[in-house]
Amino acid sequence: MVDIRPFKATILKPGLAIDKLVCPVYDTIDAAQYQRFASEKNNIIHVTARRKDTDRDEFIEHAKKNLDRFIDSEVLVERERPAFYIYGIMYTLQPEVLAELPEKDRRSRYFAFGLVTLAKVEDLGKGNIAGHENIFEINTRERYRLMKACMMNFSPIAAEYSMLDHALNNLFEEYLEFRRPDFVPNPEKPPLVDVTLNGSRHLLWEVTDRTVVDKITKIVSGLKLLILDGHHRYTASNMMREKDGIEYTMMMLMEGEDRALLLLPWHRAVRNFSRENLARKIDEKFKIVWQSDKNSEEFYSQLRHRGSEFDVRLGMYDGEKFSVLKADEKSVLELSKKRGEVAGLDLIVLHDWLINPLIRGRPEEDVSFNASPAEAVARVDSKEFDVAFLLNKISIKDVERKAFVERRNFPQKSTLFLPKVAEGIVMRRIE
Repeated sequence: MVDIRPFKATILKPGLAIDKLVCPVYDTIDAAQYQRFASEKNNIIHVTARRKDTDRDEFIEHAKKNLDRFIDSEVLVERERPAFYIYGIMYTLQPEVLAELPEKDRRSRYFAFGLVTLAKVEDLGKGNIAGHENIFEINTRERYRLMKACMMNFSPIAAEYSMLDHALNNLFEEYLEFRRPDFVPNPEKPPLVDVTLNGSRHLLWEVTDRTVVDKITKIVSGLKLLILDGHHRYTASNMMREKDGIEYTMMMLMEGEDRALLLLPWHRAVRNFSRENLARKIDEKFKIVWQSDKNSEEFYSQLRHRGSEFDVRLGMYDGEKFSVLKADEKSVLELSKKRGEVAGLDLIVLHDWLINPLIRGRPEEDVSFNASPAEAVARVDSKEFDVAFLLNKISIKDVERKAFVERRNFPQKSTLFLPKVAEGIVMRRIE
């Protein structure tokens, strides 16, 4: 059983200009974004994100000092009563990202719900909570040190559950008295937080009604959870459980069947390899089924086409032309049997056959992860990288299969989960 419980949230004090005080989740912030958000001295970024050129020890000390300042000056305040929280995120997608999706999944606006709760921590994959991505140990240690020094969770770990009858989301809509994607504010149930960040609107409602809390607890108790966003934070929370006896962490639970929950690919831009070796590898394992000097709807149609579960297709841009590479199905089948994996074969093929054998340097320096095809293409056009690989999205069902059936992890940066929570919407003081 998933063990959840209400808690007293820490939030930015109502009445403040909180649009200036929230920021994106720490691991999505680049140098330019850091500079923009950090220009406001009370922005939560000063306790959640390390500037890339800052020493890790210095960052932890800096974060603790700023957190103490925020609490002493009541920039941050704690709610009086334990509660569950409904976190709503309204967002849109850029045209180049929409183009990646099948037409049936394209919408002018998405509105996702999540339940923010404390959840009892357990070893990943050994009970009711599983992960699906590999992590970097050094980043986990940094998150652990930050959480322990500050005794705070600064943003909820996002996890997915399967619920075909949509009971939890239906309960939220009944409680708030509107149906998504429409939003009709109820003056009797105003949100604690209502703020727009980078075009996405973040809303937080507090649920203290005992009857509703009990209903939520009963609905959630039999679920299995799959972490979508926050593998490092969850692993750090597990370290706190083992080392410090802290048994609960803050999570946001989202329904996998929700049409507003999207898993998109991280596209790769790659450098420091031999073009001759790349051409040889493509000739050995792939055939080019489509090619053009333009990135068109036909490109995505060819990329998404699936003749079978072993029909692996990769998009590629080399600075001059876009190509769709179709992997040899017999070779893909052999690779699948050898590894005992079916979910995520596109990523396995890309890394095993093209990226890992070809890069001369270190992957963390010579592979760039990009949220949109346009970003990956721009990195090639700027000559910063030599080639971009554009990928199909992975389905929720494939991620569940990887975690609960195959019990394996995808490579780092395999799935881009949308929507993203923001730092500063809901926090939790660790007691």
